[in-house]
Amino acid sequence: MPEKDLKEGLTNFRWVDLLPRNMVRRQETHLQTSRSAPSSANLSRRMNYRRASLFTSNDRETEDGSTNIIGRDCIAWQTMSQQLTLQLEQRRRSELTNLKVQSVSSNRKPTHIISNTTDATIALDENTIEDESLLKVDVHVIPLEKVVERFNSDLTNGLSDDIVTQHHATFGYNKLTPSRPPSLLWMFIKQLLIGFNGILWIATLFAFLSYKPFGEPAPDISSLGLGVILIIVIFASALFNFYQEVKSMKIVASFSKMQPAIATVKRNGNEMQLNAEQLVPGDIVRIRMGEKVPADCRLISCDDLQVNTSQLTGESAPVNCTIKCTDMNFMESTNIIFYSSLVVQGTGEAIVVNIGDLTVLGQVGKMTQGTGGSEITGLHREINRFMVFVIVAALISIILLWLTWAAWLNIAQNGYITVNGNIVNSIGMIVTYIPEGLPAAVTLVLTIVAKRMYKQKVMVKSLATIEAFNCVSVIATDKTGTLTKSQMTITALLWGNEGEYMIPIHTEHEQNGTSEQEPPIIGRKRPSLSASDISSAMKDLILGACLCNNAAKQSSLANNNSDSVGNSTLETNDNNISSSSIQLVGDAADVALYQLCNDKCSMDIEQVKKKNPRINTLPFNSKNKFMITANLLEQTSTNNDDNITVLVTLKGAPDFVLSRCSSYKPDYEDEMLPMTDEFRSFIQQRQETLGRSGYRVIAMLQQKMSKRQYDNLIEAYKTSKSQPQHQQTISDEPDLNGLPTNNYCFIGMFSLLDPARPEVPDAVLKARRAHIRIAMVTGDHPTTAAAIAKEVNIFSKQISIDGGTDTLKIERNNEIGHTQAHFMRNTNTCLETHIVSERTTSIQVKGIKRTSNLKMKSNIFKRILDWLLFYLRDPNQVKDIDKLKLIPYGVVVTGGDIHSMDDYMWDWVLSHQEIVFARASPEQKLRIVMEFSKRGEVVAVTGDGTNDAPALKQADLGVAMAAGTDVAKEAGDMVLLDNNFSSIISAIETGRLLSDNLKKVAIYLLPGGSWSEVIPVFFNAWLGIPLPLSLFLAIIFCVLNDVVNSLAMVSEKAEQDIMSRPPAIRRKTHLVDWKLLVHAYLIIGTIECFTAFFCFFWYYSSEGIPLQSIFFTYANYGTDPPINKTSDELLVIQQTGQSIYYVALCIMQMFNLLSARTRYVSFFNHNPFYGKARNLTIIVGIIFSTAVGLIITLVPWFNSVFKTRPVPIKYICPALGFGAALFIFDEIRKLLVRRYPNSFLAKMAW
Repeated sequence: MPEKDLKEGLTNFRWVDLLPRNMVRRQETHLQTSRSAPSSANLSRRMNYRRASLFTSNDRETEDGSTNIIGRDCIAWQTMSQQLTLQLEQRRRSELTNLKVQSVSSNRKPTHIISNTTDATIALDENTIEDESLLKVDVHVIPLEKVVERFNSDLTNGLSDDIVTQHHATFGYNKLTPSRPPSLLWMFIKQLLIGFNGILWIATLFAFLSYKPFGEPAPDISSLGLGVILIIVIFASALFNFYQEVKSMKIVASFSKMQPAIATVKRNGNEMQLNAEQLVPGDIVRIRMGEKVPADCRLISCDDLQVNTSQLTGESAPVNCTIKCTDMNFMESTNIIFYSSLVVQGTGEAIVVNIGDLTVLGQVGKMTQGTGGSEITGLHREINRFMVFVIVAALISIILLWLTWAAWLNIAQNGYITVNGNIVNSIGMIVTYIPEGLPAAVTLVLTIVAKRMYKQKVMVKSLATIEAFNCVSVIATDKTGTLTKSQMTITALLWGNEGEYMIPIHTEHEQNGTSEQEPPIIGRKRPSLSASDISSAMKDLILGACLCNNAAKQSSLANNNSDSVGNSTLETNDNNISSSSIQLVGDAADVALYQLCNDKCSMDIEQVKKKNPRINTLPFNSKNKFMITANLLEQTSTNNDDNITVLVTLKGAPDFVLSRCSSYKPDYEDEMLPMTDEFRSFIQQRQETLGRSGYRVIAMLQQKMSKRQYDNLIEAYKTSKSQPQHQQTISDEPDLNGLPTNNYCFIGMFSLLDPARPEVPDAVLKARRAHIRIAMVTGDHPTTAAAIAKEVNIFSKQISIDGGTDTLKIERNNEIGHTQAHFMRNTNTCLETHIVSERTTSIQVKGIKRTSNLKMKSNIFKRILDWLLFYLRDPNQVKDIDKLKLIPYGVVVTGGDIHSMDDYMWDWVLSHQEIVFARASPEQKLRIVMEFSKRGEVVAVTGDGTNDAPALKQADLGVAMAAGTDVAKEAGDMVLLDNNFSSIISAIETGRLLSDNLKKVAIYLLPGGSWSEVIPVFFNAWLGIPLPLSLFLAIIFCVLNDVVNSLAMVSEKAEQDIMSRPPAIRRKTHLVDWKLLVHAYLIIGTIECFTAFFCFFWYYSSEGIPLQSIFFTYANYGTDPPINKTSDELLVIQQTGQSIYYVALCIMQMFNLLSARTRYVSFFNHNPFYGKARNLTIIVGIIFSTAVGLIITLVPWFNSVFKTRPVPIKYICPALGFGAALFIFDEIRKLLVRRYPNSFLAKMAW
């Protein structure tokens, strides 16, 4: 590739400082390399860049027309990669020349750099690279020993404390410099300009214009005062929202401190866990599947290691890692893994080469800081929808007002309402329609939610996502660690036909030391495994538990609060490490087997592993359901491979591994007997029996062979793998790393018990009352899964236990040539036989919106409409779907049946009220989530493993566990820091409370703030009556009386029935819907408006002015018909009447406040004075509103400037009576809604 073509695609960038002034969005384009230029072929590997887009800075079009968001970090990565490659290519040419000169002078053949294929390995002669400065970034190229030496490290023991201290002084700590927080000034300015404040600025402008020049020659000082008041209101609102936003940001930022990143590192010869921020260059770290890479590292060793670097490169395909340098480009070589990359498979060991801001992510971050946008969530869209409604309503009212004036009043009643008066009325329309308290209420309620989540130890990535819990209808949950404690205990060892050793299970109280110590299984003083008092099968069982086990001791910092899966404290006699700093890490079953060998058998597992070294392994995965290890058995010294024995041990679920057995060991004999169908049925029956009691069963198999036989097996495997892909034999057998696939000997089984969390059964019942279905998705045997489901109330007595449990039985019918599915009840009654269809409807994956014929140069109006729809409607939301009619039975489905299920079968399974998926893999969990979503359910799914990430992403709400992998936490919307299922139910309750309180704010603000203040303006224009409410009093009512009371409303506690209602329907449930508008305007608003007008007209009548002298008088008020009052007296009467109208509205809104506190529950069961529902801020709000009313009407300054008057007490009494009637009316309405939930009144309830 010509260098000029590459330079055209690069921005101004230097590898040294990584601080480009301009970063532009580029569309993806591939730079092809000429085959005739082998010297630059290395540049063709993922070399792409994006040209500047004039359409948008954040989006690009895919081939199918859909919009794809491109990460800023990916662009920076590609820019850096291209620039560095160009730099290294130039140096490589220079280096090749130097190498040739060196080889000629030393009579050595130069080593070539292979670069003609993308997968080739760079073979560098390490002895020829004498000047390391030839490469600016060389840690991936130079020999590993030199990297270790550079950082004064040691591959075996890691860094010493002294070196760590020196490196901290030199390199600092492994943390990124936080991106510059948003300017507080800019945040405040945004609050001044966005949302409803932007509309109020328009009203403010017209208020000043109505003073001058429109008010001349006799400008009204009250217009100027209105403008000043509106400015004060805008700044006060912005200041409050700004304060709450900053407060909420601080609370959310504190979540990250609740769960620091943990790294496994070698120091001073010991392996330990510590906070990843403590890492320094030279640390030797262990990399495991599911974790995040803690720093930029060079690999020392790796076993089937794959990392996902999409956060940097934008490429979703995982990278296969090696320990060899495969590219001169530091960022392309596969022996380098980068900070924040996710380990999706395998394990490895690496040395840290860069930390903190020196990592690639840290340097990319500097290039992309401050260019992000805000996330648009459902809550934001609801507020936007309401804003559009308010703006449209205000515009329609203003247009109607001006049309009335222009077409009639200005002609027939000239001088009644002037242009300036109409401007003032328009300002009133704007102010009265805007619920000024709603934005403040939203920010305040999010802050309150943040505090609650913080106390409940629930970490949410965005507070606005909490409102989505209001719609959750299905929770697909794991069993281990979520419903159970993830503290497995071995309860029995089983072998042969009758061999059995039961292990007593102690309570937590007994485990603390009050019970007698059980004798060890094999002696008390660590005897050899050749003890004569136990059978050979039992000895092999325990040996297998030692060798086929990945649990390991690990030291941790005293302040490390991480809660890893399967972690357990371990008693140890090691004097070098305190027992309090030792823990077991690994899978929960491995930890249980480790504790069995360590505590019950008094065995030193580390010594056993050392004497019988492992030479090969196949880790457990959710698909195979087993683990295999190969160990060299302890032998006398010999050089003959035929005399060295290799023990291959297989551990897994009996129903998955029995088919691999050809023999078994009997009860108390050393010989092996051929496997028979009778014995296989006996094992399966035993597993079923244990499973029905909630026990998990693990089978242990073994196979012995000579070292020579093993080597031949591995050699044949390597030969088959080296064949071209089209020549390899296609087989359903999984890749076992060359280990034997069959001819194993069945040794025995372990039964394990993982007790349920004590709080889970009540939480499940609470979810059931909330009309939320719980679907258990577990990898356990169906009988074990069903037993646990009964224990935690997923299978209830009324439905699944008494009624019955359904299952699927799928078989191939060769006579008809199709697969048949039998819908079974209680395993013995066939409800229906269904021929499985090979066609299923397509499923849309979350986050992908497919459109057609979308063009960059679209109509400007179409683009504006699309922009508005994006902010008002979720682009990923599916159309309305009729939910399935539920079947009052439970169902158990195995993972093996899922791949055969068609749409009809999914409809039948998912229509059950109680559902358990057993032997399900994480990949099948994704399918389950997608099928639920396809049927209109809003799904929350839990997950803790790496393979759970797709399901967590696909679900409407992904809930990761703190004890899970970093990959799962990255994919989830929230993390349960206490791994507690009941926290999900609490989050759902919080989501419903958030939605309820915002609706209560709206139902309170709309009747008085809009309806009762707009009607007086139209009555003044259409009916010709004096204006019942002055603009000043309308503004005071909106921005002081109503706002404070609405803020008190967001502190409301949950109603008693909040978890008894069905979930909200996402597409149909909105913050402000037609039912709420009908209730707010036509019912509450009409009553309040009628009451205020009644008080207003009663006062006029008491002053001797009858109604016929008020209505339709227009400009002739006081003269035609004549009124025996002077103009000054009429003005005082009008001002007093306006004050009475204002006070009446205040009183009615106080009663509305008490009524709106509950949607369905009676006020007396949810009173604000005492009990669980106590909310004293309501009382404070009422007192404040009363004080404002007294000050506005009684203080002389307000009387003279804003034309208010004191209000006689007798004219307030009707408002008190009507307010009490309103309160009683609403209590009766709620009672009828509760008594008759299917009535028309209940369906109209907001």
